[in-house]
Formats: sequence, C-alpha cells, structure tokens
Amino acid sequence: MYTIRDVARLSGVSRSTVSRVLNNHPYVSDEKRKRVEEAIKQLHFTPNQISSHFRLKRTGSIGIIVPYLSHPYFAELAGVLSEESHNCGYKPVLFQTFGDRHQEIDVFEKWKRKELDTLIVTSSSLNQEELDEMSTNGILIICNEAYQSRKIDVFCLNEQKAAFKSVEYLIKKGRRRIVFCSDFLASPSQQERLTGYKLAHQKHQLTWNEPFIFDKIATIDDGYTLGKELCKTYAIDAVFSGSDFVAAGYLKAAHECGISVPTDLSIIGFDNHSISNITSPAITTITNRTQEMAKDLVHTLEIRLSGQDKPFEWKQYEGKLLIKGSA
Repeated sequence: MYTIRDVARLSGVSRSTVSRVLNNHPYVSDEKRKRVEEAIKQLHFTPNQISSHFRLKRTGSIGIIVPYLSHPYFAELAGVLSEESHNCGYKPVLFQTFGDRHQEIDVFEKWKRKELDTLIVTSSSLNQEELDEMSTNGILIICNEAYQSRKIDVFCLNEQKAAFKSVEYLIKKGRRRIVFCSDFLASPSQQERLTGYKLAHQKHQLTWNEPFIFDKIATIDDGYTLGKELCKTYAIDAVFSGSDFVAAGYLKAAHECGISVPTDLSIIGFDNHSISNITSPAITTITNRTQEMAKDLVHTLEIRLSGQDKPFEWKQYEGKLLIKGSA
C-alpha cells in the first residue's frame, strides 16, 4: 500500500501539497493538482485507500510530548518532529509536561478521546508496562527513549554505545577521574548512558566513582556551577557531559579556575550543537542523528495512518564521536 510520501515523490511536490489535493483545498495550482492526480492514478492510490486514510486521520493533529522546551535537545527534537509532520500535511501540537506525570496523563487522555490522531512521546514518566497498555488506544510512537517494547514503534540513539565510546576514548587518553553528568538520570536513555560509562571502566579494569555521577545537570548554568564546585573540591581530569551546553558551562568554569583544557581537563559534550563549535577550544561531542530519526519516524507514522498493517519498528541509531579541541 502506498502513502502520501510515495505520491509526493512521484509527482515532484511536497507532501503537504498532496494532502491539500486530497482535501480538495482550493489553493493548489492546476498544474500541481494534475501531477498529483496522475501520480495517484499511476500508483493505484484508489479512492477507497484515500477514504480509509482520512477515516483514520480524523483531526489531522499529531501530539508531541516534550518534558521541557527550554532544554536545547528537546527544543531541537520538537522542532524537527514538527517540521516533518507539517511537511506531511499534519498539524503538530506540542505539549510541554515539565516532567510532571499528571500533565502527561492529561495529554494521553486527549489522545484517548481522539482529539489527536497520534501521540509522539520524546520522554515519559510512565514506565514501559504503562506505555504498552496505553498503546492499545491508538497510534503511539516513542522517539528518543530506548524502551524495550515490541508493542510500540521506537526510534532512539544507541546511548550506551555512544557513552562507552566517549568514556573509553578518555580512558585511553590517560584520564581516570571522569565525571558523568545527566539531566534526567531515571530516564531509559540516561540509564543507557550510565551503563556505557560503567562498562568502559570495567573493560579497562578501573573503578568508577559514585561521587562523580551527577543528576539534574541540564543547562549551561548547571554545568558552570558544577564546574566551579568540582574545581575546588576534586582533582577531576575529565567530564562526560549530558549535552554540549553543560560542557560549555563546565568549560567556562575551568577557564576561570585556571585549568587548562584539554591539557589538564578533557571535556566531551553531546548532540553536536552549534555551540560546540564556537567555544574555545571547540567541544568534542557526539552526533545525535535527530534529523534522520524524525524523518524515519514520520514515514512510519504515515504508514500507520494509511491503515497499512506493519510490524512494530524498533530502530536504533549510532552516534559518532567528533574529536574537536576539548578532548
């Protein structure tokens, strides 16, 4: 069964244009409308398929749950998911839950009442069993968290491998007192990173230090404050940060404390945000594959909304360690 994406590709127009043609929207040129109609005919995208698509797509609204829009990573992820959804002709609706379980459940209730056709969850306070149970109410997709579910489509980065690669790199450079920074340590993705951190130590027969594991370190200010504190109390020689922003804050603290980076202190960030290129030195970081993840997710979403029967997808992406100046 073909989807809007296939019709758009064949007709050489955007997916939103195909959606407007299917909706008989007046603001489509005759030339583009003709190309879309010819593609529909060529692909045998029949009226029955179209009506089935729109019976499933009752509101055209795609809900996207994020914990904090102030968090650089989630702001970027929400942006690319919204853009990809919009390009497919859907209306993205963002819900910022502030990590609050009750607010998150309120959004799930809207979805259960069919106010939203689909729900994309980028971070959740619900456990895997609860999410599996929720999935019986409609189309639910997890983006970012590595839930080990076979009842929900899941798209995520291989956080454990990314952390392992980063920490092992630091160890091979002679670093032994390595700080681990997390924003929400209880989340599946951060637990995966912590496992990678520990496995790297174990592989090299080193002991990881509990006092060097920090939670709720999410912003530049958090990184700076932690850096100032640790510069005074511990002889730290490396930091594996939860984000490039945390790394930038820690880097500033190190400069102010007279610590040379990377000579005396190595710092690795996460996400390859543009800020990693404008600090001095530039921050060694991990790519997060957000764009690719969002594109694949929305493609699966299109197939789900078209009514096609498809096995649940569990797709994991490899982050690349980009060596720059801070490590």
